[in-house]
Amino acid sequence: MFRIKLAGIPIGIDARYPYVSDLCHAYLTDQPPVFTVRATEEELQAQRAADPDSHLWYCESLCLYRKICMRLPRYDAFLMHAAVVAVDGVAYVFAAPSGVGKTTHMKLWLEQFGSRAKVVNGDKPIFRFMDGVLYAFGTPWMGKERLGDNLMCPVAGICFLEQSPVNEIRALSTREVTGRIFHQMLLPKDQQDFDRFWALVERMLDTVPFYLLRCNRELASAQLAYQTMRRPAHDPCKAGISDAQVGR
Repeated sequence: MFRIKLAGIPIGIDARYPYVSDLCHAYLTDQPPVFTVRATEEELQAQRAADPDSHLWYCESLCLYRKICMRLPRYDAFLMHAAVVAVDGVAYVFAAPSGVGKTTHMKLWLEQFGSRAKVVNGDKPIFRFMDGVLYAFGTPWMGKERLGDNLMCPVAGICFLEQSPVNEIRALSTREVTGRIFHQMLLPKDQQDFDRFWALVERMLDTVPFYLLRCNRELASAQLAYQTMRRPAHDPCKAGISDAQVGR
């Protein structure tokens, strides 16, 4: 067994395959764990049945992370499938169904902002409220591109992506967000954990601005998203702007 720290939470991992410890090497800790996870043989086989071409060591890594994430609401934290890039130490979050272009858009930010930008996590970040602020955290599980780092950054905003030949962005209402966000989240099965999770989602909706970005694959889309999302919530220009308004 070994121990890692995710989102500031020390966790024990009882893994049978060395792949998992290698995966988590940047997150190792000596702190005593607040809980420990282990994948049963039945869970491994069920995961493999869902993806017959996967190795058991890979299946184990997915089972373990799922178990970790099911426990996170007890610590004011949760998983959301998204790509997170930080600019000047502040996190910008992009969510979309697979294939829409989260990674592509995130890479545009890296190109646009150079050394000012860092990838927090390309696929499976953890979010946690600490002292009233929502933070995005890197994790060892970061998608097939393996883009991410062991970082902790406050969240400026969360943006849903859609493909479009023209770049435009607008703020979303709470009703619009709830119609989209649960497709990107892992829902706890335990009722008490689900109640905690639901309270965290409501808190996020109350404190973090959400946007819809319809965009192409040009640098202007990253510039537009940044100029909108970095604005304070009371800025009237936040409601919706397009390429032309940022001087494309």
